[in-house]
Amino acid sequence: MNAVMMLLRWWMASLKHPATYIFWVLLILYHADGRGHGEIDCVAAPYAAWAFVRTGSFDVQHYEALKPYFHTSALRQSIDGRMVPVRSPGSTLAVVPFVAPFALIHERPLSSPSMHAIGRLAGATYVALLGAVFFIMCRRFAPSSAWPALILVTLGSCLYSVAAQAIWVHGPATFWLMISLELQTRKEFRRWLPFLAGLALGLAVLCRPTTAVFGVASGVAWLLMWDRRLLALIGGGLIPVGYLCWVNWCHYGSPLLGGYSAEATLEAPPFDVAFAGLLVAPSRGLFVYSPACLLLPLGFAALARRNDLPQVLLWCWSAAALGTIILFARWHDWRGGWCYGPRFLCECWPIIGLLFAIGVDHMTRNRRWIAWLLVAVSVVIHALGVYGASEYEAWQMRHDPHVHPEDPYGRSLFEWHDTQIEAHARGLWRKITR
Repeated sequence: MNAVMMLLRWWMASLKHPATYIFWVLLILYHADGRGHGEIDCVAAPYAAWAFVRTGSFDVQHYEALKPYFHTSALRQSIDGRMVPVRSPGSTLAVVPFVAPFALIHERPLSSPSMHAIGRLAGATYVALLGAVFFIMCRRFAPSSAWPALILVTLGSCLYSVAAQAIWVHGPATFWLMISLELQTRKEFRRWLPFLAGLALGLAVLCRPTTAVFGVASGVAWLLMWDRRLLALIGGGLIPVGYLCWVNWCHYGSPLLGGYSAEATLEAPPFDVAFAGLLVAPSRGLFVYSPACLLLPLGFAALARRNDLPQVLLWCWSAAALGTIILFARWHDWRGGWCYGPRFLCECWPIIGLLFAIGVDHMTRNRRWIAWLLVAVSVVIHALGVYGASEYEAWQMRHDPHVHPEDPYGRSLFEWHDTQIEAHARGLWRKITR
């Protein structure tokens, strides 16, 4: 009875916390356009989650709605003959709580639009939750800039225009990274918190294996500080990572690459093209789609001066963000396929957002309008990605390397005419004036 009363008091107190309202406002904003903007990567997860609830496996071969996607980049046949999602199982498991109320009652999945809506709700929920957690973390280190940083991360980045629009892997993966960073930056980081922080890192890897660079960064940071809490961190992380390796072994016969084994062998583009493209290409670059990131040098300068910050950890996470950019610059398709903006860098936003907040916190009050202006521009750009989506498919076809083999490395994304942002602006203008 006492436990129930304590839980009830905690729940009542949480209703008064700003983070609660932030979550609900974001969840509403993410559904305000009335439709999600997914891709082939988002199709399989709700069905695989349905199969997991019903049978305990990820096999979707009996679902008619997925037959057109067999042997595509969405689904692949496992070594034992089952049809399973190519993507890591974390995003599928992330949808389980959302499909379970229906799957426990009905044997067959709902209609395709309904399954897409469930997937979109899941993706938007994880992004809204990470926004609430980010705000709590920012209030500790940069209280005067928590609001512009929150708006930038949740509405001025690909977390809004991509991850919150469907059940991409980015939403759950970034959520778990945000949880881990928030826990690791607490002053009272003891008892079960190191284990939980490691568990969150492992769950991020379960969703998106490339986030392992942030797990390595955390390990290096705690090793440099000669802190025994590293053991608990590793112990928590090994549970989801071990499960991922087991699933990969059962499905593909490889514990590490899993469903990405075929893509990992493809030729990488020139490094200078891909690296510059991820940062400054007019139709993919981070600094173009989220120009508020131009203030990141202020964050690095403030990080070097402040003694009240977990400097070693934040420097290591900053190095992991750079490592993520380098990693995807060596990937065969640095553009990220059909998407809006640099979706490959979604998982970097926990540390990008915190550095932005720390930098703006050190700006004089009469100059903070610059930060607010850049945040506003970033929000407008990503809102165009959501509300101007009528031009999405036509623009992608004009720049798809499979349609235009003369441009295999995406050099057309560096051109300043017919940019993706411009095309979506035209689409929104036509919608308004129609």
